[in-house]
Amino acid sequence: MKPLDPRLLRYARATRNFLIVSVVLGCVSALLILSQAWLIADIVSRAFIGGRSLSDLETAMLLLLAVVLFRALVAWGSELAASRASARSKSQLRTALLERVPGLGLDSAREQSSGELAILATRGIDVLDGYFSLYLPQLFLA
Repeated sequence: MKPLDPRLLRYARATRNFLIVSVVLGCVSALLILSQAWLIADIVSRAFIGGRSLSDLETAMLLLLAVVLFRALVAWGSELAASRASARSKSQLRTALLERVPGLGLDSAREQSSGELAILATRGIDVLDGYFSLYLPQLFLA
């Protein structure tokens, strides 16, 4: 496992609320998965072992449907929070980079450096999307 880069975590602090929401939604999702598993086991055991009819299992199946729909809503919310956290962090990284550029004193002798800087500001920061939207929320959730 890669160690956390403290410089990147500085920008993750700005997305603390989004990370908290992602972690809370991850915990809710775990509880919903357990509820879904319990409901499926209950429905199957009552249907096959208990010999219950479909009308007897209607309430449990409606509860199962509600849990599945709520899980989908929680997953959507979690993805939305993670993507917003990533976008905010990348925006702050780009702002910090652009604020630092004038201090570098780029001139015509360092044209290659300005090209590298342009690539860093675009593709280089976009690579961090998975770090901020997937890795950090899962790290804190674990």
